[in-house]
Amino acid sequence: MDKILAFFKKTFTKENTKKFFFSFIWLAVLIFVLDIVSKWIVIKHFGAENAGDSGRVEVIKNFFYIIFRTNEGAAWSIGSSSRVLWIIISVVLTGGLIAYYVKKMSTMGKWMRAAFALMIAGAFGNLIDRCFYWESTTGFSGVVDWLDFYLPTGEFPTFNIADSALVVGVGILIVLLIIELIRDAMKKSEAEEAQLKMKNDKQNADKIEKSPAIPAQNEEKKE
Repeated sequence: MDKILAFFKKTFTKENTKKFFFSFIWLAVLIFVLDIVSKWIVIKHFGAENAGDSGRVEVIKNFFYIIFRTNEGAAWSIGSSSRVLWIIISVVLTGGLIAYYVKKMSTMGKWMRAAFALMIAGAFGNLIDRCFYWESTTGFSGVVDWLDFYLPTGEFPTFNIADSALVVGVGILIVLLIIELIRDAMKKSEAEEAQLKMKNDKQNADKIEKSPAIPAQNEEKKE
C-alpha cells in the first residue's frame, strides 16, 4: 500500500498534473466520449431502423431539435456516394493529426494543442461511425448526425459533437495562423525600418566625413 501511495505521489505531482492539463489529451478523450455516448443515446431513443425518418424532439421551439439522421460522406453529406474513400481519408487525417501532435507537442503553444485535441477527437469520432455503422449490421449506414438547428434563413445542416469539435479546432488553428502571419509581417516591417534607418545614418555619416572643413575664423586684429 505504501508503494502504491508513493507511486501516485511521484506520478501526480503538481508539475506533471499541469503538463497533462495543458496537453489537452483529456479534452480529446472527453469530446470523443461525449460524441460516442450522445450518438448511442440518439440511436437507442429513435431506433436504428428509423434513421432519417424518426421524427424529432423539440428542445427550443422553431430553433433547436434533436433528430436522427445519417451521413455517408463528409460533413453535411458532401461526397456521400464515396463512403470507402472517406474512410480512407479519415484514417489518413486522424493518423496524421495524431502523429504531428505527438511529434510537435513540446513546441506547440497552449491554444495550438487545444486545436489539435479538438480536431483529433472530431476526426476519430466520425471515423468510428464510418467504419462500424453499416446497413447490413446495424440497420443504418454512415455517420450519426443529431443536432438540428433552424435559422431565419432556413434549416441548418444537421451535425454532431464531432463535427463541432472539428470546426472549432480548425477555426482556432486558422486564427493562430493569421496571428502568426501578422506577427511575421510586423517583424519583417520592423527589420526593414531598422535597416533603412541604419542605411540613412551611414549615408549621413559619409556626407559629414566628405564635406569640406569649415575654415577657422581669423583672429581678431590686435589693437
